[in-house]
Amino acid sequence: MLAVQMQVSELQLLLRDYNLYPEYTEELSKKALKVYTDTGSFVLKKLNKGFNPYFFDTLRMLNEKKYSHYVPLVSNKKQQLFSQFNGDYYYLMPWLTNEMEEERDARHQYLFKEVASLHKKTETTVELKGQEVTDHYEKMLKRLDEEKAMYEAFVDQCEQKIYLSPFELQAVTYYIEVTRAINYSRKKLEEWSELMRGKKSSRVVLIHGKISARHFLYDDEGTGYLTNFENSVYASPIDDFLLFMNRTAKTYPIQSDDCLNWFYSYQKDYPYTLEEMTLFLSYLAYPERICNIIKSYVKKDKNRSELDRNKQLVKSYWQFKNIEYFVMKVSEIEDKKKMESEAQSQSQT
Repeated sequence: MLAVQMQVSELQLLLRDYNLYPEYTEELSKKALKVYTDTGSFVLKKLNKGFNPYFFDTLRMLNEKKYSHYVPLVSNKKQQLFSQFNGDYYYLMPWLTNEMEEERDARHQYLFKEVASLHKKTETTVELKGQEVTDHYEKMLKRLDEEKAMYEAFVDQCEQKIYLSPFELQAVTYYIEVTRAINYSRKKLEEWSELMRGKKSSRVVLIHGKISARHFLYDDEGTGYLTNFENSVYASPIDDFLLFMNRTAKTYPIQSDDCLNWFYSYQKDYPYTLEEMTLFLSYLAYPERICNIIKSYVKKDKNRSELDRNKQLVKSYWQFKNIEYFVMKVSEIEDKKKMESEAQSQSQT
């Protein structure tokens, strides 16, 4: 814990870089400490050893793009946004009260509207040169085909046995659903490749990298701000929601219509292009976690017991089913929008 690892005298030395003198502290997490001073409250955060080198550039970019709805960092005496102490790096932020009382759905609606604003403000265009699209398409296609062949070979081996282990029985049971998902992912990847044919450029945005309601805070006036840009990087706008969905879906099976509503709250303010939506569905449908667990089992990973591996497989299947529901709903909505658009175009001709 940060509070345990750092003695009071060490904390005082570190905070002198900011002309702050702590009165008392409160531990928030393993790497975060709330510091009470006579000039207000702050959060002191310790960075991971291999922290994202773009983190501090991100804050400069946000200012350049005139995006202000993020929790700023406090500069030290040297006008730096981080301080080094005993070989570790730290940064300091003002404490926000975060006392807004609203429903879970409302908080996420505001969160994703803010993410849409972040993406819109930081959008830039990158030129596509050479074989980038073709290379990515062929790499992903090969990966999907190999995963499907691996799973099929594993099921064939299981069918030769008289008795199956609990893990093998679960894996065989999931086979049809998982291969359908791989086929769907492959189909969308092919559609994306066709849509990208002849494209000379693509858009990228500054993604947050770890979207969560915990990283959306309110000030005294009820204004919301994004915080914790430690994983931020320029990438496709689809990446933020891909990461969010893969984390959010790690729960017991549930039809999460909330996630669907949050997704389309974002889409209203910053809609994906057709190419982005197609690739988004391809990536999201790909049952990567299940395939990785089966590969590990085939390689006879001895670090886990049969029971642990079976639990891991069941949980990955739950995640898969949660994501499958979301993918099918989005696919239905997008297909309906496409048909309505085509019908409208025909009626105008």
